[in-house]
Amino acid sequence: GNSLGTEGTRHLATALRGSHALTDLALQDCGIESTAMSHLCEGLSTLSTLRVLNLSGNRLGTEGTRHLATSLRGCHALTDLVLDHCGIESTAMSHLCEGLSTLSTLRVLNL
Repeated sequence: GNSLGTEGTRHLATALRGSHALTDLALQDCGIESTAMSHLCEGLSTLSTLRVLNLSGNRLGTEGTRHLATSLRGCHALTDLVLDHCGIESTAMSHLCEGLSTLSTLRVLNL
């Protein structure tokens, strides 16, 4: 993956807000951590056509996972969510499950 960091993720989030047809977003091993995740989720929440989201290998932490869970509510078409090797622990998992409960189209969840 690429090392996007906080600033790169912020730019990506801005670009995502204008994308109305994006279906697959693969950001594995991109150095996205909690702070960067908050920026990314601002863009993710607008992606109603997103079907596949891969964030593997990013250390999301509890706060990053909480931001993700909130943004998932806007991803009405999401079928595949890949979050392996993201450092999601029990507190973060409770946040994630709240977001997952809104995803009626989800078929694949990889933790």
